[in-house]
Amino acid sequence: MKTLLKLMLVACITVIAASSCVKDKAPVPQKKFNAAKFKEELKKNISKTAATQPRGYSFVISQNGRWVDTCSTGIAYVKTAGGFSPMHPDQEMNIASVTKTLTAVAVIQLMEKNGIKLDDAIGQWLPKYFNTVQEVKDVTFRQLLTHRSGIAQGTGKIEFIKALCLNGLDNPAKPKDYDNMNFAIFRVMIPYMINKQAALQIEASLVPEKTALFEEWMSIQYVKYLQGNIFTPIGIGSALCKPGVNSAQAMNEGPKLVTYDHFDWTPECGGGGYYLSTMEMARFMAYLANTETLLTKTQRTMMDSNFLGWDTEDSFMTIRGQSYGKDGALQWGEPGMQTLVVKYPGNIELSLSITSWSGQWRSLALIASYAYNDSWE
Repeated sequence: MKTLLKLMLVACITVIAASSCVKDKAPVPQKKFNAAKFKEELKKNISKTAATQPRGYSFVISQNGRWVDTCSTGIAYVKTAGGFSPMHPDQEMNIASVTKTLTAVAVIQLMEKNGIKLDDAIGQWLPKYFNTVQEVKDVTFRQLLTHRSGIAQGTGKIEFIKALCLNGLDNPAKPKDYDNMNFAIFRVMIPYMINKQAALQIEASLVPEKTALFEEWMSIQYVKYLQGNIFTPIGIGSALCKPGVNSAQAMNEGPKLVTYDHFDWTPECGGGGYYLSTMEMARFMAYLANTETLLTKTQRTMMDSNFLGWDTEDSFMTIRGQSYGKDGALQWGEPGMQTLVVKYPGNIELSLSITSWSGQWRSLALIASYAYNDSWE
């Protein structure tokens, strides 16, 4: 009898222990991303970033490669016949330095094609007629793509690129120095990376008699490459570095409206200058982050881990992990505009465009990171 009772007691204890074990291993409820809350938090944060409100803005939230919500308010431009055109996700505007992320993807593609490593020198991919000095030839792809090249020039104009190549680096110590030329110089390198022999032959046929024509050809090749290898594969029919008829204007936020009409950036593109809509930026980000249409997983890892085409200042550590972002801004006197793209953990992307400048730049990546963090429930 005692033996039977002992056996029953052991069995009971075993059942209780097993039951307790199951309870201990019960899954902890996981927080989920709430796109609607992200939208409301971002709207609230944008409204608090300056004493004035944006003339117009639009943003697109994407998740798992698909857009899940949009928001647009305000105006995009003043109509020639009078009145205003409303801001909306398909409104084209100058995306400013977000262009650098596009350029980075193109360069990473062509590095793979040519067997180029990040720490390889750029010298052999520059035009011969530049007569480039050795210290510029020795600059590496990594240094250009991370703004640690020793270049300290904010322009992408060809005459300044040629002067740099001929005269040497602005700062041979190569500290981090964010400058447009780091990416604009790829505009003259990409034609050689596409087909070096063909580019050299065309250079020899046009320089020095028709140097301006050759320099125009290089810019066109840059635009053609991005169209054929970035935009067309993701369903964007035509993307250019010059404004369309109805491109958004840059505006101020003072009591009296002041506007600025954008111009053709083709001769100095690479570090800035593309004209895309917020929805087109979102499309690019969705394909970049969620597919291998533009970059393989290995290439994406290289891009992210080295912040190639991303700004460390726009890439905040969030409650879910590292984000990768790039902002853009342009300003002419009172009028200006801003843009932003960010890739967040959880397969979430944000694309944002603002048509005005308040007198100081809004910290868009920072306020967006706050909104993202507050959107997990």
